[in-house]
Amino acid sequence: MQSVSSIGKRLIVAFLSLLSFVIETKGQDNSPWSRYGLGDMVPSAAVTNRGMGHVAAAYSDFQTINFVNPASYAQIGSKRAVLDIGLDINSRTLRNNRGASFNSKNAYIPYLAGGFQIKPEKSKTSWGMAFGLRPLTKVNYNIQSGGKMASGDSLMSYYEGNGGSYQAFLGTAIGRKNFSIGINGGYRFGTKDYTTRVEIYNDTAFDRYTSGKKEIRNNFGSMFVELGMQYVIPLSKKSNLNLGAYGSLRSSLRTNRSENYQSYTLSNDLLTELRLDSVYESGAIKGNIQYPSYFGVGFLFDTEGKGRLNIGADYVRYNWADYRYFNEKDLMQNSWQVHVGTQYLPDVKGVSRNYWSQVLFRAGVHLQREPFTVMGNLKSYGFTIGAGLPIRKYSYAEMNRSNVVNTALEIGQRSDRTSLLRENYFRFTVGFSLSDIWFIKRKYD
Repeated sequence: MQSVSSIGKRLIVAFLSLLSFVIETKGQDNSPWSRYGLGDMVPSAAVTNRGMGHVAAAYSDFQTINFVNPASYAQIGSKRAVLDIGLDINSRTLRNNRGASFNSKNAYIPYLAGGFQIKPEKSKTSWGMAFGLRPLTKVNYNIQSGGKMASGDSLMSYYEGNGGSYQAFLGTAIGRKNFSIGINGGYRFGTKDYTTRVEIYNDTAFDRYTSGKKEIRNNFGSMFVELGMQYVIPLSKKSNLNLGAYGSLRSSLRTNRSENYQSYTLSNDLLTELRLDSVYESGAIKGNIQYPSYFGVGFLFDTEGKGRLNIGADYVRYNWADYRYFNEKDLMQNSWQVHVGTQYLPDVKGVSRNYWSQVLFRAGVHLQREPFTVMGNLKSYGFTIGAGLPIRKYSYAEMNRSNVVNTALEIGQRSDRTSLLRENYFRFTVGFSLSDIWFIKRKYD
C-alpha cells in the first residue's frame, strides 16, 4: 500500500493542477433560464455538504465551515483555525424537443472561507467566527432566433446576458450545552447585464432597414443578515439527533441602471458592428431589486460505534415570487428544495493502519422545484457521491492539525423528456481544507 504522505502529496499536486486549470478556463456556460430574476442559483453548500446531497441545516463539524447555517461555527475545533477553498467544474447539455443539443463547460471558484474558534480558556461556552466570499447566482446565456418579416426580409434576434450576485460575509456563533445560535452579516452585490440585438438583412430592397441594439447594465448591492440555530437531542450515549434551522428576511438591493439604444450596420465581412446612431442613452437610473426571503430546516441523525454514521435531510424554501426589479415582477415563483444524504467514517479513533479507514464517504440525492415559470413548474433532481480524503492519517491527539481534500460528484437533470427544453448536467467539486492550532501558549519544563 502507498504511504499516506505519498498519497497526500499527490492530492496536493492534483488540487494545484485543477486550480491552474480554472484560472486559464474561460466561462462557456449557457443557461437560458438565467435570463430571469437574478439568474441560476449557485449551489450554496460547501463541498462537504454537497457530497451528501447538500444536507447542511443540522450539520456541524470541527474541520468544516458550514456557512449555510452560521450556528455551526460554534463547533469549529477548540483553539483551531480553518481555511477552506473550493473549485467547481461542470458540464451541461441542453436539448430541445426537436433533438438539437448544445454542450457547455465551465469552471469557477464556488467559495473561499476561513474560520476559527475563540473560546476562552476553561469556558463552558463555545464561540466561533467565520468569514468568506461566495457566489449566489449566475447570469450567462446566449439565445438566437431567426425568421422572416412581413416584407420578406430576413432577421436574426440575439439575446445575451451575463453577470451574477455574490455574498461577502462575516459570521459568529455561540454554543452552550446542546444549543447554538449564529449570525451572518455582510454585503450582497453583483451585476446583471443584458443585450438584445436585431439584425435585419435587406433581401428585398437595399438599405430598407437598419439593425438595432439595446443594452441594459445593472450594478446592485446592499447589506444583509441571516440567522441560524442548531440543537442536539441525546438519544443514547453514542447517538444524537441534531436539529437545525436558518433563514433571512427579504432585502432590498440598491441598483444603478444604465440604458443604451442604438442603430448599427455590419461591416462587409459581417463580423464588426458599425454604429450609426444613438437612439436613446441614459445612465445612473436609481432603483431597487427585491431579494427574496428564504429559510431551511433539517435534521441529522448521528451514531457512533467503531465507525460513525450520519443520516440527514433538509427542506429549503425561497420566496422568489416576491422578486421585483424596479417594482416590476418577473417570470418567477416560490421554489423549494429537498435534500437527503449520509456520511460514514469507518474508523473513528484511527486505530487501523489502513488509510481508507479514515476517509469520510458521502452520498445523497436532492429534488427541487425551480423558481422560473417560463416553462411551467420546472423540476430538477440530482444524485451525489463524495469523499473526505485526509492528506495524512491522524489520530485524536492530532485532530487540530488535520488537512482534508473534500470531493463531490453530482449528476442531475433539469426538466423532463416532455418539456420543450431540458438540461442534463455533470458537476465535480473539490475543496481543500487546511487547519492548524492557533493561540496556543507554549509551556516549557
